[in-house]
Amino acid sequence: MDSATALAAARIGLAAFVIAFTGAMAPGPLLTVAVTDTLRRGRVSAILLLVGHALLEALLLFGFALGLQDLLREPLAATVLAVAGGGFLVWMGGSLIRDALRGRMTLEVTPEDRPTDLNPVAKGCLVSLSNPYWTLWWVTIGVKLAADALAAGWLGVTAFFIGHELADFAWYATVIQAVHTGRRFISDRVYAWAVGLLAAFIVYLGVSFIVRAFL
Repeated sequence: MDSATALAAARIGLAAFVIAFTGAMAPGPLLTVAVTDTLRRGRVSAILLLVGHALLEALLLFGFALGLQDLLREPLAATVLAVAGGGFLVWMGGSLIRDALRGRMTLEVTPEDRPTDLNPVAKGCLVSLSNPYWTLWWVTIGVKLAADALAAGWLGVTAFFIGHELADFAWYATVIQAVHTGRRFISDRVYAWAVGLLAAFIVYLGVSFIVRAFL
């Protein structure tokens, strides 16, 4: 490996890190679910969402090497992803609202009592995939960066992936820690209201994704 290749990879990684914040910091389903899971299941579960998110993006990079970006640009593919993703968000948000209304939200739980819905890694994949703006980011901003990385070889792809995921982790870890720290100061009643409102926002996002798919 020569110095020019290493320098090119370093530039790709730095660019990926900086530009990834344009997607990570935007309000959306993954951020909302990360906050909800921090409240309900703790920091580890919320961090595992990011593992699922990263696995999905690793698969996406592999798909780009095979030309997947052309398929994602097709209107039908965008519509299918928006409708399926929106439906998943409505289901998940509705389940949270149901639990809040039935009084199942409490901060005093043992590990055995914690919610046992989706595995957090799988949830991280599905929530990311449910957001059509995530797909839009990748087939516009992301595809150019990924193309540069692929042109630089395995080192460029590695640098791009690490830089991108570090940005996601830096932002979400900050949010997760802030929510976890504030968690000790809220009552069960406030907790139930907070999760209920977040769930309502998730449902709103799901419905809006479905509606916009047909507009």
